[in-house]
Amino acid sequence: MAVRRPRREPRRFYARAVGLRPTSLRSRLAVLFAIGSGALLLVSGAFLYVNLNNQLHAAIDEGLRARADDISAAIDSGSRTVPKEEAFAALLTPSGEVVDASAAIDRLRPVLRPDELETVRHHDVVVDRTRVPGLGRRARLLARTETAAGVPNTIVVVGASLDAVIRAQQRLGLVLGALSPLLIAALAGGGWIVTAAALRPVGDMTSEAEAITLSRVGRRLPQPPGDDELAHLGRTLNNMLDRIEAAVAHERSFLDDASHELRTPISILRAELELALGQPGDSTEVHQALHSSLEEVERLAQLTEDLLVLARADSDQVPLRAEPVDLRASADHVAERLRDEGPKIAVEGSRVVVHADPLWIEQIVTNLVANAKRFARSQVRIDVNGASHGVVQVAVADDGPGFPPEALPTIFDRFSRAGRSGPREGGGAGLGLAIVAALVRAHGGTLEATNGPPLGGARVAISLPVDTLARSAKT
Repeated sequence: MAVRRPRREPRRFYARAVGLRPTSLRSRLAVLFAIGSGALLLVSGAFLYVNLNNQLHAAIDEGLRARADDISAAIDSGSRTVPKEEAFAALLTPSGEVVDASAAIDRLRPVLRPDELETVRHHDVVVDRTRVPGLGRRARLLARTETAAGVPNTIVVVGASLDAVIRAQQRLGLVLGALSPLLIAALAGGGWIVTAAALRPVGDMTSEAEAITLSRVGRRLPQPPGDDELAHLGRTLNNMLDRIEAAVAHERSFLDDASHELRTPISILRAELELALGQPGDSTEVHQALHSSLEEVERLAQLTEDLLVLARADSDQVPLRAEPVDLRASADHVAERLRDEGPKIAVEGSRVVVHADPLWIEQIVTNLVANAKRFARSQVRIDVNGASHGVVQVAVADDGPGFPPEALPTIFDRFSRAGRSGPREGGGAGLGLAIVAALVRAHGGTLEATNGPPLGGARVAISLPVDTLARSAKT
């Protein structure tokens, strides 16, 4: 029974072939350098070989013409003999018979073929022959017809050996064939060394980048000196690491602040529930504990909702259901809803319509008014300004102490309470203005926080763009 040999799978062969390919950039560059230099040497060698061959044959042709000119001059003077110093020359009749010839020429054999005799009557003929007596293995013959007064037409034939030309070509081919691999190897080795030196900074940056972790984000990549592409790459990567470190620090601070804000209501809620469980028979205490627990649950729900809005804003996933919104009506609604004991709320301005999400617009105005009420002494003012240069503005001001000047650059950061103090301080988690900033930017608007007019305290102004639909709704 014949044993069947397992058939080789093409995939294995392909995998082996792929495994032979250079994997490092330095190796690939060296291989490409070798291929490029080999192609360049091949083209250069071919050009040199062809050019040398043409030059040598041109020199031989020039020499043959000079010798034929000398013999033609002798014929013009009446001589029909071949000079003795000629190694290969012959004088023929138009029919091909030899009139005179060098000693090396066999007079019994025709020097030119019939077709060549026919062609030489009209113009010079240059032919290559093999194994010509007196000229070696390869030879070149030049024939021309000379016409002189009083002398019958005579065909002048001169010849020269091509053996020296062939030997020169062979030596050149041997030199090129022997030196080309050495030159390619030398160039590839030089390319390997140059590439290794050029890529050394990349290796250093790679090693340092592998050592950077979340626990060691302060490390930076070594920057190569100079102003080339690698130096620019090092600076760009370090700038990126700076931004990543700042983002990591911001997120850590955010998590710490969020944990702190969540810990307080959870602790209070736990204490109230333990109090209720400790006195199950006292209905008054249980009712107060449950009421306080409900307040803390509402606070937790609001804080969770605020954190969710900020998280969506960070990922550009704030849902916007745009429709015409009357800013004056929205401001009146918020003022009426928040008009309880405390500072008075006044709304100024005319009807202005924008194309925006009505729920988020009300959230923005609510957060601004609630923040202003917390620090106002006696009054809060909402100004709704009409469209100017395609932008509308809503400003909320109070007569409180205002923002501390050093806190203005970070007034819209998360968990920033701006260090303000006033008769109604406290209660907020420091997310109100941060949510306002996120929602305004999601609508393509801008915002600004200042101190001063119109009430002498803090003033926060938001600017929202007005599009064609909003302007048509306004009319």
